[in-house]
Amino acid sequence: MPRLAKLLAPLMVAVLALTGCGAATAEPPSDTLVVQFVPTRADSDMEALAQPLAGLLSEQLDREVVVTIATDYSTIVEALAAQQIDVGIMPPATYVLAADQGTADAVLTAQIPGTDPVTAENTDELVAGFRGEIVVAADSGITSLDDLRGATIAVQNAASASGYIFPVVEMAEAGLDLQNDVTLTTVSGIDSALLAVLNGDADAAFGFEGSRRLLKGEFPDITELLSVAYLTEAVIPNDAIAVSTTLDDADRQAVKAAFLAIADDPEGLEIISTLYSHQGYVDPRPADYDIVRDYTQRAGEL
Repeated sequence: MPRLAKLLAPLMVAVLALTGCGAATAEPPSDTLVVQFVPTRADSDMEALAQPLAGLLSEQLDREVVVTIATDYSTIVEALAAQQIDVGIMPPATYVLAADQGTADAVLTAQIPGTDPVTAENTDELVAGFRGEIVVAADSGITSLDDLRGATIAVQNAASASGYIFPVVEMAEAGLDLQNDVTLTTVSGIDSALLAVLNGDADAAFGFEGSRRLLKGEFPDITELLSVAYLTEAVIPNDAIAVSTTLDDADRQAVKAAFLAIADDPEGLEIISTLYSHQGYVDPRPADYDIVRDYTQRAGEL
């Protein structure tokens, strides 16, 4: 049996969903390493991949690993503060919030592929960041920020960089009044935001660059149905692999080495690229996240 198939076996690890303030439904053993990530879409694929990821990490670290799934962008920060998790696969704004609270340190930054603006597919180039995008129905006639006046926009939690922070800041800079000119409605998952546009429940959706590919399996012609009306001017740094500040140095280095090894393994690369489009990892550059701090502060003032 291939190793990936073995890792999919349900007895390898329990996947714990977080509820409320982020507490897990069961308390793992004290020597278990708990890893958590924020889902970017509202389907079962990410939950299914949590098990093989836990298995690969267990194999690399030679200890039990449990992978948990945050309910939104905020609960992972709360879980770190409560010392309920040891490692977070963290979107940029979420990582910055935890880092500034003194509960998380980045040990790696993800590398992701670039995006073809027409097909929304990955390119062969690896990039250090991505842009937020505003997606609309292709036949909507919306081609600029000014065209969004009167629109209903499906957005993510206010802690999401591409799903909220960066687009709203640049909309405001363009002269749009977020209280009166548009209606922002929060949904869970970028795919849900895009579906809201497809279904006519929203006129636009915030997402990350290339987000339309999330629906390509269900809608092969998605790039004909939805178009990108706007890409943020600012480039958003990639996700961080962050560890709790309570984790000792030996464990930090072991976690770092484990993720690097997984990225070098074809089966491991398949898992992390499906979860988050990660194609590898490099040492973090803390200053790269300063733009997230700047935009987060500006978004909070709107």
